[in-house]
Amino acid sequence: MLKHLALLAFSAQLLLGGWQQANEPSPRAQRAQGVGWPIGDEFVRLSGWAMIAGAIALHIPALRRLAALLLALQLLPITYVGHRFWEEEGAAKGQHKIHFFKNLSIVGGALYIASAES
Repeated sequence: MLKHLALLAFSAQLLLGGWQQANEPSPRAQRAQGVGWPIGDEFVRLSGWAMIAGAIALHIPALRRLAALLLALQLLPITYVGHRFWEEEGAAKGQHKIHFFKNLSIVGGALYIASAES
């Protein structure tokens, strides 16, 4: 029971983030283009749906470890592009730093899930 609640709590941010990517891709694509990555809206939208699918797959024991690994790999470039706190100043720097390390914590949790026995 506790494991299921933990997975629900863990997947909540992934579901929200995936939904935001799928429904509001343009700002994310523009950020990626701003760092020189040739990313368009459709790619971001697809990434969002992949994140949603991964978050759901975490709840299927046979898919859990693979889904967690793929989510961790997906979050690394998203975090690098989306939360470049080292380029910001003032309040924006603090907000991006919070989100950068939040995402890094999610990556750590996903890697832990990927390494654990189902």
